[in-house]
Amino acid sequence: MITPLDHLLAFALAVLFPLRAATGTFRRLKRAPVEALPALRRRAYREAIAVEWALVALLAALWAWTGRPWAGLGLAAPITPGLLGVTAGALLMVVLVLRQRADTLRDDAALARVREQMADLEVVLPHDRAELRRFYALSVTAGVCEELLYRSFLVWYASQWTGLIQAVAVSGAIFGLGHAYQGGRGVLKTGAFGAFLGAVYVVSGSIWPAVVLHALMDAHSGHLVQRAYERADELARARAWAVFGAPAGGTEPAAAAPGAADGPPAAAEPGAPAAPAPGAAPATVAPERAS
Repeated sequence: MITPLDHLLAFALAVLFPLRAATGTFRRLKRAPVEALPALRRRAYREAIAVEWALVALLAALWAWTGRPWAGLGLAAPITPGLLGVTAGALLMVVLVLRQRADTLRDDAALARVREQMADLEVVLPHDRAELRRFYALSVTAGVCEELLYRSFLVWYASQWTGLIQAVAVSGAIFGLGHAYQGGRGVLKTGAFGAFLGAVYVVSGSIWPAVVLHALMDAHSGHLVQRAYERADELARARAWAVFGAPAGGTEPAAAAPGAADGPPAAAEPGAPAAPAPGAAPATVAPERAS
């Protein structure tokens, strides 16, 4: 049975978070002075993590209070042909992305294209290793929390009035609107990614494959764009040294190969995030959000 709290949570996801995405954190970051951005980004990541886990706690409390089976949120993982097929497809997808990623990390021109593609979202994306570690935490949060909220809950909620396919489409559209700060194209990309994850959920019968894919794609996107910014800084320092010489007490910067400083890879807040949804850009999978 639908309760008023179900309506309230659905309203928050469908209306309040898109409004917040369009007018809140991202706008503050765009207006902030450059020197204030690192601290503001870290704060934005912390806030997004706190908000999403709070909403999941509310969802869990609501589910327990109404006595609904947890399998209704896709938390069970029955071994079915659908789950096995989705798992195989997901593994293939990960292999392809890793190959593309390796090529990009070795190519300065490809990294420059990543920076260019992400220019409008630069203020919310990680620029150094410390920010990247926080972004990884945000990626895991998005994978768990957004899948439970947008896929598990919203698909269940919308299916009370419509068919399952339409419910997946509705949840994908709301997920896209939650990334309104990325502009119209970003809304379409993240909406399509949300619909894809919804299909993964429905076909597999479990939310866990979508959780893992979402977290990995967000983390991959954040890491790739951070490496692109880092490489740009390395090349700029090398050019400055070549023109002006080393600063007092300095040494010549090493313009290493694009992927040399790269560590091993690690794995849209509602309304934040990224990426990409990951909607795919030619050189990378763009973050859904980082909010």
